[in-house]
Amino acid sequence: MLDEERTNAVVTDAARLSRIRLRDETFDQLADGGGDPGVVAELWAGESSRRLVLLRAFLDAAVADPASAGPLPSVQEAWSALERAERAAPGEVATILMHPHVGSWLAYTLRRHGGGTTSSAPGWVDFGQLHAIAIVACAAAGLPLRTSVPLREGRVMLPRLGMATFDDCRPWDTAEAATEGGKVWLRHGDVRIDVGPEAPGWWPLRSVSVGDEPRLTVWLDDLDPLRDLADPVPPARLSDVALASWTELLTDAWRILVERHRPVADAMAAGVSSLAPLPSGDGWDTRSASSGDAFGAIVCSLPPDPVTLAVSLSHEFAHIRLGGLMHLISLTEGPGSPCLYAPWRDDPRPAGGLLQGIYAFFGIAAFWRRQRAAHDLRGRLADFEYAYARAQAREALDVVRLEGGLTGAGGRFTDRLLHELDTWHADPLDDEVRKLAALVADGHRAGWRIRHCHPPAADVTALADAWRAGARGPVSIGPSEVWPGDEARRWSGARLGLARRRLAAVDRYLDVRDEPWAAGLGDADLALFDDDALGALKGFADRLRSDPESIDAWTGLGLALADAGESGVGLPGATMLLQRPEIVLALHRDLGGEPDPEELAAWAERTVDFRNFVR
Repeated sequence: MLDEERTNAVVTDAARLSRIRLRDETFDQLADGGGDPGVVAELWAGESSRRLVLLRAFLDAAVADPASAGPLPSVQEAWSALERAERAAPGEVATILMHPHVGSWLAYTLRRHGGGTTSSAPGWVDFGQLHAIAIVACAAAGLPLRTSVPLREGRVMLPRLGMATFDDCRPWDTAEAATEGGKVWLRHGDVRIDVGPEAPGWWPLRSVSVGDEPRLTVWLDDLDPLRDLADPVPPARLSDVALASWTELLTDAWRILVERHRPVADAMAAGVSSLAPLPSGDGWDTRSASSGDAFGAIVCSLPPDPVTLAVSLSHEFAHIRLGGLMHLISLTEGPGSPCLYAPWRDDPRPAGGLLQGIYAFFGIAAFWRRQRAAHDLRGRLADFEYAYARAQAREALDVVRLEGGLTGAGGRFTDRLLHELDTWHADPLDDEVRKLAALVADGHRAGWRIRHCHPPAADVTALADAWRAGARGPVSIGPSEVWPGDEARRWSGARLGLARRRLAAVDRYLDVRDEPWAAGLGDADLALFDDDALGALKGFADRLRSDPESIDAWTGLGLALADAGESGVGLPGATMLLQRPEIVLALHRDLGGEPDPEELAAWAERTVDFRNFVR
């Protein structure tokens, strides 16, 4: 079966269970950014144990909730059927229970039962999915079973098999289900669906295999309601043309991984079992995601080329590995509050989320470090992707080590990552690549701070009084408070896209205004990334005179001031606008928007005492 070699037996006999202990060698491999197939096998074992714990929590929740059965047989009946199947065919049942989206379903049902999410569906629709799992398990074990399963908008998912659809159903309904001799059928009213490749009303779950040694086999899942790794979604069946496109892209991406990233490919072949296509994006980057609840599953929008798919798979596989580790070892003291800066996110992150991002961007940097030698992207774009991802991971490591509440294991983990990352510092990079990567990184940091950081109001008032009095300081400003706020989550993509266009297609640089991702860019931004700092400086200053609340103009002014100086030293005000721009904006507002922004930033830089600066 597809996942048999990836999983250990999931058993219901407690006497055969043993505590999962992670070897030091496994921890060190993961902390160095790697992990061979043996490491992945240890993570699967840990996930098997965790899946059992969740199943037990699910049973307890169902028993405690009188409404969990609804019109279906009791959850205990499905549990008993699973136990019979497990005794007859433990390996097959383990494989079914370790299917990634069985984990998604368990987590969603428990989250909803605990009040963590809401739905218009009755609770028995979620709890009752255990009957569908029991049918699949008994069929795999060759045991007979007759029961009922829940229908969601006329549909029911049988894990690892596919989806049945009945017409003319109520939104939340039931169907008969039975198995005998390994065959499965379902009935609603007078309509019977015999599970099989060509059966009317039946969509089989399709798998794709690519490569030879190693070989990657994944479910190309366009059906499962929980494939989106969050709340239930309807199926989005791929056409034959779309299926062929995904297969071709995956074939070529896998060839790249095997030829240039072999250790990653070897581990990925053992660790990734499901790929769910996401709808096409909105003109931004390729979107991808994974979840600790669905170990081995990746969701991804259609990428433009095999290299993009290869790096997306590497990115998400890093999340999968770290998620497995964090289920076994605590790296942070609790989840933390969303208040930390992540250089790849436009919103504040908790410590655990930041650590996940660090590991993923370390993997992205490692990918581009190897891939840039292939010269298969136009211009120096691969060098830029490497330089930018490396800088992001390095800065975030400093943040999490200072403010992330790391445990002893978390400190050891980040120590090893930091040591490995710092060995890459001497890698040769083109000057323009370095400069563009720094522009994007500095602009993102300043943009995050000016949106989410709020200096103490009393300190801003004191600073405004000092300005009016013509004082030269020093004036102490306390740490800013981070507010997640209501800002749109994605605000930074335009300048990143501008840097990429500058390197990949300089002949079409000025055409970016026609791109959907470039909304909000002005002539000053184009001048800044075209090495015209003085033109950018004038443009951002003009924009602020007409719109003092233009957040991007404030950060652009800081970038232009930093770039306009000589010998790497920015003009006065640059440091203030890039390190604590929220102070300048708050001060400008307090002064009624009257001072010249450049003059105010330069004065604040001379006047503010940075010695107490933490956040």
